[in-house]
Amino acid sequence: MSRPLTIAVASGKGGTGKTTVAAHLGEALSKLGKTVLVDLDAEAPDALGYFPEARLAEDPRAVTVAVPRVDAGRCTGCGLCARACRFGAIVVLGGVVTIDEAVCKGCGRCTALCPAGALSETDHVVGTASRHASGDLEILEGRLVVGDIRAVSVIEAVKRRAAGIPALRIRDCPPGVSCPAVHALEGADFAVLVAEPTEFSLHDLDAAVRLVKSQGIPAGIVVNKDGFGTADLESFAESRGLPILERIGFSRDRARAGAAGRLWDRDPDAREAVDRLARRILELASGGNAP
Repeated sequence: MSRPLTIAVASGKGGTGKTTVAAHLGEALSKLGKTVLVDLDAEAPDALGYFPEARLAEDPRAVTVAVPRVDAGRCTGCGLCARACRFGAIVVLGGVVTIDEAVCKGCGRCTALCPAGALSETDHVVGTASRHASGDLEILEGRLVVGDIRAVSVIEAVKRRAAGIPALRIRDCPPGVSCPAVHALEGADFAVLVAEPTEFSLHDLDAAVRLVKSQGIPAGIVVNKDGFGTADLESFAESRGLPILERIGFSRDRARAGAAGRLWDRDPDAREAVDRLARRILELASGGNAP
């Protein structure tokens, strides 16, 4: 491909080890060429925790949403702005306009439609995007302001920043299939769906598979914590026409390492599994032209 590959690591539910797999993939692939690990799980970004030695490469940038301000002297109280708002962020009572900045998505519709020109826009900070370096691996992290609901704005800002870096991109996506996950997956060349062999994971994996298929993204499944449960992921994958990319066996030491945010540096079997996974993903995502 003429442009760097973008590999999205996703899961139907939290707790499958998605971030653990993404962090290890980022490290493994950085040994083959320039790689950036993009943490798009903006409500709970954890990928950077696996790299305590990482240094801040650039000052964090604020992610902002343009929210409206009303000029009471020009406002006629017509209520068109409230009717135009698709998110319920504007209320007009007795001709007085009230704007809830915490709900506004910054679409600009109300400002554009105001017949009196009484609305203008100002930047409202909803999160940050920061860039770090750990050896040959770069890490981009999107972090939502605590209590905010506009994770999608942070995700899109970090995606745009990652697009300017000429490197293979590993996206750590939010779990599930809600709007943040949809936006985090959008535009990826390949999706790695991390699941554990439990019935709960299998149920939610089905939703994740439907999501990637709806976006036309080729995908494969990683069975993490293999042996932890008995759900038949092999038959599920076959029925959905998806490959099992790798199986990473369950062990208490690996679970403890993940809980502590430690890489599997002293676990040769796990490292070999990650290396095999990295090669398989590159082969499938690049159409067999992997480096």
